[in-house]
Amino acid sequence: MIQYRFLTSDDVTLYKKTVMTFRQQEVSDEKALKVINDPNVIIQVAYQNEDVCGYTLSYRMPRMDNGNDMLMVYHCFVDPKYQRRHVATTMMQNMLDYGEKEGIHYMMLITQTDNDAANALYEKLGGYLHPTNRNIYYWYITGQPKI
Repeated sequence: MIQYRFLTSDDVTLYKKTVMTFRQQEVSDEKALKVINDPNVIIQVAYQNEDVCGYTLSYRMPRMDNGNDMLMVYHCFVDPKYQRRHVATTMMQNMLDYGEKEGIHYMMLITQTDNDAANALYEKLGGYLHPTNRNIYYWYITGQPKI
């Protein structure tokens, strides 16, 4: 059974395994803790037994005005052997739930125009394809802004 977790300082080993699996890089414990402990970095990992199935890397961005923070999903990757098992769907829904719980104004991500599977997923989850900022999806978690 695939499990999902948002990483904490107790998850250095899982963080390092995720980086090795998807980025083919070794990182130090110090680097892992620096990233994991940053309150504006949100890392979610999908795993099954000893396998890392996928992850999201997101950045919470404080606004300079009085509006609620924004959230950018920078990476949403799934290992090919775990694709078509709803891993990306679950991770993205978890991020939307996080945003709602945290009072995030909107969540966004950037993807390629020819990434049909990802684009279909984002639209299925209610992503708004901005009419002028092409292929940047917005989820207005606290409500559509007045234009």
